[in-house]
Amino acid sequence: MSVFILAVVVFVVLYVAHFYWKVSKYPKGPFPLPIVGNIFEFPPEHVQLYFDELSKTYGPCFTVWIPFPAVVLMDYEHVKDAFVTQGDTFTYRAHRSPETLLPVHDHTGILASDGDHWRLQRRTSLKILRDFGLGRNLMEEQVIRSVQEMLVQIESINDKKNVDMFWPIQLCVGNVINETLFGFHYKYEDSEKFKTFVRIVDKHLRHLQGKMPLLVSAFPWLKHVPIIGDYGYHNIKNNISSYQTFIEEEVSSQVKKYDGESEPENFVHAYMQQMKQTGNPGLDITNLCASVLDFWLAGMETTSNSLRWHLAYMMKYPEIQDKVRKEIMEVVGTSRLPSMSDKPNMPFTQAVIHEVQRCSNMLPFLGSHQCVEKTTIKGHEVPAGTLVFAQIWSVMKNDPVFEDSNRFNPERYLQADGKTFDKAVLERTIPFSIGKRNCVGEGLARMELFLIFSALIQKYEFVATSNIDLTPVWGVVLTSKPYTCQMIPQ
Repeated sequence: MSVFILAVVVFVVLYVAHFYWKVSKYPKGPFPLPIVGNIFEFPPEHVQLYFDELSKTYGPCFTVWIPFPAVVLMDYEHVKDAFVTQGDTFTYRAHRSPETLLPVHDHTGILASDGDHWRLQRRTSLKILRDFGLGRNLMEEQVIRSVQEMLVQIESINDKKNVDMFWPIQLCVGNVINETLFGFHYKYEDSEKFKTFVRIVDKHLRHLQGKMPLLVSAFPWLKHVPIIGDYGYHNIKNNISSYQTFIEEEVSSQVKKYDGESEPENFVHAYMQQMKQTGNPGLDITNLCASVLDFWLAGMETTSNSLRWHLAYMMKYPEIQDKVRKEIMEVVGTSRLPSMSDKPNMPFTQAVIHEVQRCSNMLPFLGSHQCVEKTTIKGHEVPAGTLVFAQIWSVMKNDPVFEDSNRFNPERYLQADGKTFDKAVLERTIPFSIGKRNCVGEGLARMELFLIFSALIQKYEFVATSNIDLTPVWGVVLTSKPYTCQMIPQ
């Protein structure tokens, strides 16, 4: 027995010594404990605030153990050095749950893949979007059709003194991505199926947070342990499975409709055409489903949420809303909806969109990045295989280029003439990330934000029916608190 106890003691001592030897190899951060790391120091919500406080002690590059080591980047220069200067080194994913639970199969599609496979999926998707007219008239016409449908639906609302804009905006944005992917729109009066899957996705983004998923991510065998496995793995997997089935059914439906010879009418058809033309084995139905799943989620959730933030800020700052409307009326008038050709002549409206994105700051963290070889980030040594997170929330909150950063001030984006943009301020406004893994749908999202936001402000004055609280609701995406508004036709 004494030999056994001695062996245990020796093992523990060696394990602890080895653990802290490993800790010494990473950028300094809060003191971790063996096995659990810093995980029990994390607050239950708004982890970005906790990291923001840590940066005041440890600087803009530090390590937290969750319980595996993760390097956190907190300012623009460190993020740029990693994701732009060393872009190829940091394009890899960690391939850990809960991120791997979104696609049916890991290492498929765009969000969950890396290496040559990721390059193929991203390159193919970008080609398809360009062929569909991303940044040109075809995609713009599609967005405007969806805007017109939304405006008709809003006009049919009898009581405009107490309107909840959640679903009108959600369906407007959702129909843009739905038409792009599948070639059809949901009708406002028949959209329960759409709403069901929006709720599933929202629940998924909430479940990804917390200590249980982190523990299962570090120790996958914990998914078999009651309670920890339920909250850290199975509940997430079971919730998202119906969304995965929905995507697979929609893809299958479009696959059956495509004859292989006609010009593609949607993303699914165009991907199938690429499968046939290239013969590349990396382009298959599994990756088609995964890519569509990525686009449906990323192309809808962030843009719709951003637009709800836009209306919240306009109600909080009605003088800014009036100034946006004045510019729209001077440039566009009332006889037609705003178009992308109007955008260069509407610098203040553009500045407001940038400032709302900066202040609402919806994405605390980017998806995980993993460096594939030992490297340094602005002088900080990072061992090979390290997980790296960029907290762009802190970049857009704390960067010195944003003077008086807590103040909502769209003018910060414009020079004294009120027309020319300040490039230094724009450069550090990075809601879509930077580098090789920046948002593949950024062009479409920017188009939607401009066309939908300017159309709403052109047609209606939005007046708060109660106090607008701009404190976000915690999640993978920081959402605005629910609100209603009075809509006064213009």
